[in-house]
Amino acid sequence: MERQAKILIVDDEVFTIESLVGLLSAEYTIMVAKSGEQAWRCLKADNLPDLILLDILMPEVDGFEVCRRLKENKLYAGIPVIFITGITTPAEEIRGLELGAMDFIRKPFNAHVVLTRVRTHLELHAQKQRLVELNALKNRFLGMAVHDLRNPINCICGLSEMLLHMELAVADQRRFASTIHEVGHQMSQLINDLLDISVIESGHFDMNLTSGNLEALVQSRMALFRFAAEKKSITLMYKGSFPGTSRFDEARLAQAIDNLIGNAIKFSPPGKGVEVRVGRDEGGVWLAVADEGPGIAAVDRDRLFGAFQKLSARPTAKEKSTGLGLAIVKKIVDGHRGEIRLDSEPGQGAVFTIRLPDDSQTA
Repeated sequence: MERQAKILIVDDEVFTIESLVGLLSAEYTIMVAKSGEQAWRCLKADNLPDLILLDILMPEVDGFEVCRRLKENKLYAGIPVIFITGITTPAEEIRGLELGAMDFIRKPFNAHVVLTRVRTHLELHAQKQRLVELNALKNRFLGMAVHDLRNPINCICGLSEMLLHMELAVADQRRFASTIHEVGHQMSQLINDLLDISVIESGHFDMNLTSGNLEALVQSRMALFRFAAEKKSITLMYKGSFPGTSRFDEARLAQAIDNLIGNAIKFSPPGKGVEVRVGRDEGGVWLAVADEGPGIAAVDRDRLFGAFQKLSARPTAKEKSTGLGLAIVKKIVDGHRGEIRLDSEPGQGAVFTIRLPDDSQTA
């Protein structure tokens, strides 16, 4: 359920408070303060309002002073303030705007005007917060890219220079070329993950749902991982029950399947098995990827599908992990209106199950 926006009403007139509470409480969570000092006591770091409706003419501490203090405090400065006032002089209006208020609502107020301005400024505030989050995410992308690409680039430069300027045995040449290829693949995977999570977080993550065969898609993706599994002596197995056709975005779902199979191989010890299952039940089609790795610790469950999360379990052959794969999988599954579930006990492996709804629900 989407969180209701919180509005703090600061006014010393009972009639104004009751009118605003009656008007706004159906849509918003309302907090009330009957003075400037009481307003300060309402401002808790873990329960900040999304908007403040602030009377100007109040005893002891007036609205202008309250607004000035708010805008000078980093914790509260971003909260939009709308003055509720009977003052109509341009000088007072200019003073309020210079102090950082976003708007004015005149007393006696019109209910439609109040609702419209409140909705407008809450929407603008939410958009601003989203931009702040996206900017922080962008900075994390850049930081991760710089940090995680530096060593592979140095490796490629160093090995390629040796290939160009040193007399090497054929076996050494092949070994260097193989390392360059592997490191280049790691760099490509990191860049693709960063681009994907960037697209997802920007809100431009569209799905192209078409009728397809989930079993055929899963088997084609498994074929791409045979070599990686063989390198770790891992048995990659398939178990299907012919679920028939369903609707999905083939490219995006393939990406999710790749992440789950790749992770299962990455976190499984050599000599173990990874099983991919496909089936259908009354809820729709499903696919599951089961491994015999260390499992998912309880402390990791809540942040499992978050971006940039490094969990306590580590790849068993020092493979690279961006911490973005499961976040991308979750977004892809959400885009299909499906669900992803984890079943795991520490030391007994993990099973990730994706469920997609029937055709009628995704059409």
